[in-house]
Amino acid sequence: MAAATSAGKTAENMMSHMPRETRSEADAGLGGLHRFGSASESLFRRLYLRLSRQRAARPASPQARQQQRQSSQLDRLRAIFASLEEGIIMQDTSGKVTMMNRTGEAMLGGKRNFWGSALGTLFEQYRHVQTTSAELVPLGEAAELPLNNRIVRAQLSAIGDEDNRRIGTVIILRDVTHDALALRLKDGFVAHIARELSNPVTVIKLAGELLSAQPEDAAVNQRLLDKLLRNVDMLDQLALELLDIAQLKAGSLDVARQSLRVEAVIWSVVNGMEAALASRGIDLLVMTRGISAAQVLGDDKRLQWALGHLVRNGADYAREDGYVAVAARGQLRGGKRYVLVTVSDNGIGIKPVDMPHIFERFYRGDASAAVQAPRGLGQGLYVARAIAEAHGGFLTAESREGVGSMFTLGIPQISASA
Repeated sequence: MAAATSAGKTAENMMSHMPRETRSEADAGLGGLHRFGSASESLFRRLYLRLSRQRAARPASPQARQQQRQSSQLDRLRAIFASLEEGIIMQDTSGKVTMMNRTGEAMLGGKRNFWGSALGTLFEQYRHVQTTSAELVPLGEAAELPLNNRIVRAQLSAIGDEDNRRIGTVIILRDVTHDALALRLKDGFVAHIARELSNPVTVIKLAGELLSAQPEDAAVNQRLLDKLLRNVDMLDQLALELLDIAQLKAGSLDVARQSLRVEAVIWSVVNGMEAALASRGIDLLVMTRGISAAQVLGDDKRLQWALGHLVRNGADYAREDGYVAVAARGQLRGGKRYVLVTVSDNGIGIKPVDMPHIFERFYRGDASAAVQAPRGLGQGLYVARAIAEAHGGFLTAESREGVGSMFTLGIPQISASA
């Protein structure tokens, strides 16, 4: 009802600017405004009746003046509907569309598309209803329907007269595309978390059982122990990512503020990942220029996590015998000095359709072409950008499909004496 309340206020605000003598009729119709979304029973019923009377009126002089007054009032009511966020479609008992506001037309793509859309099917389900128990009665539950490349929540209601006879129909439409997609993405994200957690947990459990079954005086199985520790690290990374996502949702991502040498942060990440990438035939190149003394104020653990994710992401999508290059330099931007760390690869690149969404929460692009199935929750870029921004910096991306990608992490530089 939040959207309905907002739309109702829009209509009321619009009416407040009308001359007092011309808005009394519309005021009366807005008395029960929020009961059925953005329009009340009386407003719909009286608008519908006026539409019918306007078509039936004769051009006799007194009637013409009355028709002119009704037309003026009708125009004001139409103006109110035009300002609403919801789509409004009114029909007679045969289904003919008698009024559609601008929002409804935009959602439908034009009046002519009504019967070819899911709304036509929805009307047909209740065509047989002839009587009503009130002036405006919902017909069934609100339904989510595909409409003109949108997802729309539609509520069909019958309009009744004083004798409870159905004299028309009104359909209230609300665009819920974003909400519906977000819910689906969120559900997919939760399922992905379960899969990502199950893999290292299974390995840890098996390794633990094997180590437990060994005699106490047996030599340590270093290979098994390394596998166990690697999977513990995976769980640690997942836990940190989940924690950051939760803090971002609450708007409370806290980062430590300590003086850090950027070169030391870079080499900590590189030294921790070089062997793993080499085992996959991927070269990890490092190029720094004039930043040996460059310092930033920030959170060492989170900056390493963000940079490490960019390197790991490049490796996952790198070509066989490809490379991931980490380069750093200083740059002056808008009178402020930044340390820029770029991570580039010669991998498969990012599809143009995915590019505008790669930093969005819950968005996970097509990973089918990755050389190695990406690990993690698929929220790394979302979290990495948030970490950069929490440091007063930024994270940007450039990519060409089939050529490779480059991510640039910028963090404000501080003086060595700070």
